[in-house]
Amino acid sequence: MPTIVIAALLDSGGDISLNAEQATWFASIAYLCQPLGSVFSGMIMEPLGRKKSMMLLNIPFLTAWTMLYLANSVATLYLAGAIMGFGVGCTEAPILTYVGEITEPRFRGTLTSYAQLCGSLAYVVLYAIGYVTTWRNTVLCCATVPIITFIAVSQVPETPIWLISKGRLQEAESALRWLRGWVSPETVAEELQTMITYQKDSPVKENVISSMQSTEALVEEKTTLLTKAKYFLRPEMRRPLFLVIAYFFFFYAAGLQTIRPYMVKVFELLNMPTDPNEATVIISVLGFVGNALCMILVCYIGKKILSLVSLVMSALSCLLLAAAAFGYLSNSWPYPLFMVLSFFTGLGIAPIPWMLQSELYPFRGKCMAAGIAAAASYLIGFVATKSFLFLNSIFQLYGMFLIFGILSLFGAIYLNRKMPETEGKTLAEIEAFFNKKKPLKSVADYPSTYSTYM
Repeated sequence: MPTIVIAALLDSGGDISLNAEQATWFASIAYLCQPLGSVFSGMIMEPLGRKKSMMLLNIPFLTAWTMLYLANSVATLYLAGAIMGFGVGCTEAPILTYVGEITEPRFRGTLTSYAQLCGSLAYVVLYAIGYVTTWRNTVLCCATVPIITFIAVSQVPETPIWLISKGRLQEAESALRWLRGWVSPETVAEELQTMITYQKDSPVKENVISSMQSTEALVEEKTTLLTKAKYFLRPEMRRPLFLVIAYFFFFYAAGLQTIRPYMVKVFELLNMPTDPNEATVIISVLGFVGNALCMILVCYIGKKILSLVSLVMSALSCLLLAAAAFGYLSNSWPYPLFMVLSFFTGLGIAPIPWMLQSELYPFRGKCMAAGIAAAASYLIGFVATKSFLFLNSIFQLYGMFLIFGILSLFGAIYLNRKMPETEGKTLAEIEAFFNKKKPLKSVADYPSTYSTYM
């Protein structure tokens, strides 16, 4: 949305007009508030459950869209952006945690990629609506989405493993049967038993399963805040958390997401021989295509290879854009280069860190770890977006693209050394990999702890 609003209001001279400084705040204030939402969602996701969290957290979106539609001052734009950012921070961790916990390993990569795919589709629809109508009408259309989402989420079950952690074994069985296609209890018996075993064996126990036959099978055990904090120092928590945060850094360092709010302005600076607003639509379509292809390919070639290809091609695109901005290439080059950048960003580095969010962390620390990593992502996004115009005034556009290209190459080197391939692996296998003092190159080097689901 900042892309459309900033393009319409930057130095517009109308009732609401943004100068360059105000535009950077409007573009970045959502990122600044998203960590608050991430931490908040981490706090409520465990007591309320994943389903209720996803339902309730549509409220900030509806509030923000309404305020943005009625905005008559810059301050109102800021407040709407802040509430929107809080809402985004609240929802992403519960959504990906939900998908990761209900999905069989063979489908996890594909289904978690749907979240980013839908996000890319939202960009396409948003830019297309913004291209044919005013920004306020675009906002009004967006205000219907939280209402539809609330109704849709109310129809799905809670995750079985969360229900197990609360001692609600009968409900967990019913939820699992629903999720596997309304099958018989016998069909899901083995998978349910595996979930119970995995939850029981988690290192830090808030609930300990003492029987598999009764809903009274859980014995409550108090876990102090200090114990929870110490758990984050364990290798199976610390290592994946650092990996995901580093991945998010390289995602923003690849350039596209950082310049997205100012995309129309950047296109004008590059003197691209096409309508900048039309270009945003076409480029967002290429990102959507990349996301869709990621969803298909991730099951066959894995997340690591897609990540490396995505970063290397992003680096190449940014380096060539630097050459074009400096004048070494004609102004016909930037448009196809942005298409390549958008496609390969969507192919790997945009969706994959969120996929990793849903599968790298052990169950006991998943909620808070996902919230912390998401908060770090948003803080990185805030700094990158807020500082872009300032840094551009120092390094110029060619210098910014050169920095993006170099950092993308560093990202490819880092992920090649540190990132294991997790596609098709159980959550127990992934946890075992990070728990080793001398990490190996692949999760496959470890024997399977549990043969199904977990």
